[in-house]
Amino acid sequence: MFRHFAGKFLFRGLTLLFCLPFAVNADKARDDYDSKLANQLFQLCSACHGPDGHGNRELMAPAIAGLPEWYIVNQLRKFKNGGRGAHPADIAGLRMRPMARTLDMGRDKGRNSREVDLHTIAHYVAELKPKQPVDEVKGGDAERGKAFYLVCSACHGPNSEGNQQLNAPSQIYLEDWYMLEQLKKFKRGLRGADAIKDPQGYTMTPIMATIPDEQAMKDVIAYIRQISRESAKKKPEPAATPTGSPAQPE
Repeated sequence: MFRHFAGKFLFRGLTLLFCLPFAVNADKARDDYDSKLANQLFQLCSACHGPDGHGNRELMAPAIAGLPEWYIVNQLRKFKNGGRGAHPADIAGLRMRPMARTLDMGRDKGRNSREVDLHTIAHYVAELKPKQPVDEVKGGDAERGKAFYLVCSACHGPNSEGNQQLNAPSQIYLEDWYMLEQLKKFKRGLRGADAIKDPQGYTMTPIMATIPDEQAMKDVIAYIRQISRESAKKKPEPAATPTGSPAQPE
């Protein structure tokens, strides 16, 4: 157990180090935001993620509405540079990678270097209205999952609220089927295997060592969904949506 926790805090430190470059462009979406461009870009996203960003399991497309802007930016960068979606067994990731690579294509060098499209779409999606998903994964035991979540909470927070400094997203609105798919990918090395292109994902490697099998995955997911539902009830009113109306979680 000590070895697991020592590894956890070592990788927390590495995550902080690697997150610094990503923080530099945190205000770009506000500086460059173009609502017309955002709506145009989101048409491509909505084909799989839905018109409201609430996802589509049949297409293996998770809900993205309300995800933190900084997290969306980081993940889109990884899909573009091969940090995610490059493994031949990652079917959903392979679908996503060419979509991300269309962002900022065809712009002049100066604008492309500022990632206008990427920040614009991230800002738009972050302000979409999230909703609590319907739980679909069966057989998880939240009581057993609570013990597994102790390690997860160091980055994702005790109430699944996330931590930007550690580049750990909130899990409050994540679907259970999507979490199960991602944990399997981390376990198999389909995601988070590249310490250079995906340093934050790579921090999941020692975490997955504490989750031995699929049953344990279901257990910890059951606990995450339990605390996520409670967190959603206490969550303050989100910022306005891209259309200007207040976004209330469902």
